Amino acid sequence: MSSNFYLVCIGVSLIASVIFWGIKNKPQIKNHGVILAILFLVFLMEMTGDYTASRSINNSLLYNIGWVYLESVLLIFYFYSLEIDALVKKKIRFITIVLMIWGLANTYFFQEITSTFQFFSFLPFAIAIITLSIHFFSKILNLKIFAERNILSVPHFWIVCSLLFFYCEAVLLFGTYQFYPRPVIENVEIVFNFNRLLAGIMYLTFGLSFFIPFFISRRNSNAY
Repeated sequence: MSSNFYLVCIGVSLIASVIFWGIKNKPQIKNHGVILAILFLVFLMEMTGDYTASRSINNSLLYNIGWVYLESVLLIFYFYSLEIDALVKKKIRFITIVLMIWGLANTYFFQEITSTFQFFSFLPFAIAIITLSIHFFSKILNLKIFAERNILSVPHFWIVCSLLFFYCEAVLLFGTYQFYPRPVIENVEIVFNFNRLLAGIMYLTFGLSFFIPFFISRRNSNAY
């Protein structure tokens, strides 16, 4: 996937998300606000990353701060905004603090934030996001949330699906690159294009999924 096409995917999702912000329904303000913030962050980060890469500037600091830390915290806050159990919300707050403290320790003792991708900080954040995704689906299966709705019409179902697929792939890719770099380096164009494809699909889902209920309700109304 070319850099331009990837940026277009993010840009389209951001525009769609801004449009929905103008016609949003009240119960989704908080979760949609987090998604909108993530898309703004990612668009600015990728625009800057594209610029620095074109000038052969090391952008490890940009992606460590923007993706590993800021985006991860925003995604955890997204799940926090969806959570209705007070005890689970307390655990999410605690885990987030622990992960940030570990990130500081990793930066100070193990992986320099300005020169290398901080996989040891990314991995626990990714595991937390994957775990929260699975927790979200378990609540759906146990009819604890969205029990009265067609699950395919719930934007968060699609958002969490895309998150789960992308982060599982990202852990596998960057884990392999961290510990067994040779196969990744030998197929660098293929594996990173696939990673960018999944990321593009994920971010498109972020922006477009909130429109799904409109299409489903219109289709259902046309059926009668």
